[in-house]
Amino acid sequence: MRAVTFSRHGDESVLELTEQPVPAPADGQLLIQVRAAGVNPVDWKFREGAVGTDRPFPLGMGWDVAGTVVATTADGPAVGDEVYGMLPLPYAGAYQEFAVLSVSAVAPKPVELSFAQAAAVPLAALTAWQSLDAAQVTAGQRVLVHGGAGGVGHFAVQLAKAWGAHVAATASPRNLGFLRRLGVDEPLDRTADDQRGIEPVDVVIDTVGGRTQQESWRLLRPGGMLITLPEPIDETYRIPGITGRRVIVAPDGEALRHIGQLIDSGAVQVEVQDALPLEKAAEAQLISRTGQVRGKLVLTL
Repeated sequence: MRAVTFSRHGDESVLELTEQPVPAPADGQLLIQVRAAGVNPVDWKFREGAVGTDRPFPLGMGWDVAGTVVATTADGPAVGDEVYGMLPLPYAGAYQEFAVLSVSAVAPKPVELSFAQAAAVPLAALTAWQSLDAAQVTAGQRVLVHGGAGGVGHFAVQLAKAWGAHVAATASPRNLGFLRRLGVDEPLDRTADDQRGIEPVDVVIDTVGGRTQQESWRLLRPGGMLITLPEPIDETYRIPGITGRRVIVAPDGEALRHIGQLIDSGAVQVEVQDALPLEKAAEAQLISRTGQVRGKLVLTL
């Protein structure tokens, strides 16, 4: 099978399109013919060595898959079923023609989505879902999402709205209209010097890190919750009375089933900036590296 692999850490040039044996599923696993694979920032971080693994080189790439079941188990979907799901971190293997996933990690592909659109969902939408769940977001709360037009962000704002929250979100000026179309109540220009004028919020979902995390503490009301995704909590800036927690995504087929229902109902939209062929994996990661992607990038097979 064709597979994108790398044999040393480095920039996009270390990626190779290689021939690899088709993986064999173990008990409780499915073999899926991959029709599309999502591209996420964790992909190039893994390639650069910032995300460790105990597996030897050559290493596979990617965690999001959408495709067709070709081998199953007694309690799994039928052969031929269209599914989507996420491989467990840090064990990549989505940028390839066949992938092995746990039965518990997949769900039926949303009917309304193409394979390319479905591949954009799992890791990013699960990150958003698990972040909102960790913050125990409830109807009527004020939620601020930093990076609301990105992969995780555009799912977080829509899921928070679906859960009944009042949502504010930051984005570049060109994406403020996009946030409004997603239903964001308060689109905020991330290039503005100061956001202290916004009313205090109950929850901050920080998809950016660095200075954004540092400045988020003072945007929260007493008793609020800061969820950070790209990096651990920096205790230097913590404010007493506010909870901080980092969320690292995990596969969850049941959550994907609920997310798929929201997608099919029209409550959640999937934004794909571009779909590139597998051969252009390096180009896709280079685009992702810029941090200027609206929604998601995907690779098609």
